Amino acid sequence: MAVHEMVDDSGFSFEAFTRHPFFTEVNRWIVERVICPGRRKIVDLGCGPGAVTKLILERLGDACNAEVIGIDPSPSALDKARAAIHSKVVEFIEGSAEWVSRLVSSADAVVFLNAIHLVPDKAQVIAEIRKALKKDGVFAFNTTFFNGAYVEGTGAFWRRWIVRAVQALRERGLDIHHSEHAVARQFLTPQEYSELCVQAGFAPPSVDLVRIEMTPESIRDIGRFSLFIEGALPGVPLAEGSAALEKGLERAMDETGVSSVPRNWLECVATAA
Repeated sequence: MAVHEMVDDSGFSFEAFTRHPFFTEVNRWIVERVICPGRRKIVDLGCGPGAVTKLILERLGDACNAEVIGIDPSPSALDKARAAIHSKVVEFIEGSAEWVSRLVSSADAVVFLNAIHLVPDKAQVIAEIRKALKKDGVFAFNTTFFNGAYVEGTGAFWRRWIVRAVQALRERGLDIHHSEHAVARQFLTPQEYSELCVQAGFAPPSVDLVRIEMTPESIRDIGRFSLFIEGALPGVPLAEGSAALEKGLERAMDETGVSSVPRNWLECVATAA
């Protein structure tokens, strides 16, 4: 599962959100801690069009003995990655996180960025990643869709945004259906992620929260992402939900007077036991 998989045919993709500078910063945070001398075989799982692969190559510098393997289930995303990255140390492979150990073995590091919250069976995928690593290999992932993403004191803003979006829907004669299944709302806590890693055969991971400032533009972009819309406004058609979230955001920001909202990214690094 990858960032580019967060795209649907109707255009409500995650891509606009990824263009904000903080998105590169939270990914570089992981890469700088995982890519180091001695870790030569590196897997960029869910590589999409190669944004994280580029960060890995930057970190490697002129290490000609490295091997970077980008894995993704989307042929079109891999085509973009191959067109954007020309390096003798990089190979792109079509495949899924659910069977990564069939594609690569004895890796020094696997990075899986901004996607783990979308994996239905997280225990199975983390166990697969463990199989793909050598002993003392490192698994690193991050996400901002987890239980703990809201910085203390900001929860009221996020709730107000949704309340105002629901209000905007009702003004148009629409409503939400709370019984609808919403993948985006299946948030785990950092402790739950840590426990899954230990169950899969990792030592207790290091867990950090990296705080970033979300601008109004970035909040608006996340409100145009299909899975966020489905999570925030279950059962509402994407176009109507996106428009309501935009209107709700305008109202929430006018009422609170905030110019930006901090949010946490979960950054986790686990070593294979």
